[in-house]
Amino acid sequence: MTRGPSSVLIGLLLLAVAMAVAVSLGSAGAGWGEGGALAMLRAPRAAAAAAAGLALGVGGALQQGVFRNPLADPGLTGVFGGALLGAALLLGFAPEYAWDRAWHLPAAGFAGALAASLALTVLGSGGGAARLLLTGLGINAFAAAGTLLVASLRPGARETIANGAYGDWLGTSSPETVWLPALICLVAAAFAVRLAPGLDRISLGDEVARTLGCDPAALRRNAALLTALAAGAATCLVGQVAFVGLIAPHVARALTGPGHRRLIPLSGFIGATLLVAADTAGRSLPLAGTLPAAAVMAAVGAPAFIWIARSRDD
Repeated sequence: MTRGPSSVLIGLLLLAVAMAVAVSLGSAGAGWGEGGALAMLRAPRAAAAAAAGLALGVGGALQQGVFRNPLADPGLTGVFGGALLGAALLLGFAPEYAWDRAWHLPAAGFAGALAASLALTVLGSGGGAARLLLTGLGINAFAAAGTLLVASLRPGARETIANGAYGDWLGTSSPETVWLPALICLVAAAFAVRLAPGLDRISLGDEVARTLGCDPAALRRNAALLTALAAGAATCLVGQVAFVGLIAPHVARALTGPGHRRLIPLSGFIGATLLVAADTAGRSLPLAGTLPAAAVMAAVGAPAFIWIARSRDD
């Protein structure tokens, strides 16, 4: 196990390598192109994947810490689905506002993610892994049904919403659409690190946490807000993706231990690396078209989820 700041530095180094590969590979082949033209085209997409992966990794670490449950993941517990529903409502019923200001779409995603996060906190906590997962599945199903309904009622926005549901918004990345959601992801991650001491305390139980000066209810509210903020911004960048927030904290915990001061940033770096690598693989595979990063993550994440669930039962 790699303890201390070195583990976080390793995560940052892995992300740097993944970003370098991402701007060097794609459907047009390897290389940066004449005068770096291909690298410039790929850079916004790589940056979007990195920011979204960072937010998902941090969100997964927050949810696993708050619920004291290793199966928590914003993509599985309905928070990401709520963010997509919020964005879909704006795209479907007020498309002129969706692109009128850079912050409108992230705000809609945040509102949807916050509603899902609050529902999960109220309905899913305190009942163990089964209750959390069942609640998350219910929220995901409700959000997916709402998103499908919006797409059916508003044919003009159907393709955009469908691409988001498939986790395929990275293909539309540009500096103009990426900068604000990416900045929000970074801000959410930075504030999430400030919750690390409280997460360490509630891991010992709420009663012990109170004796150590932590307010578990306030901590959970702040964690829900930051998870929703991260999920809303990440949705604007990539669409709906699962398993990043599940896998990244597990890998980080194996490298640096359970302390959240290092676990949260390392989970973010690993999540960013995973999503950048998944997107690069999807763009580089010899297929007729581009495979969305969400599909690549599902192929990797589903077996990982089954293994983690079985290990927990054992």
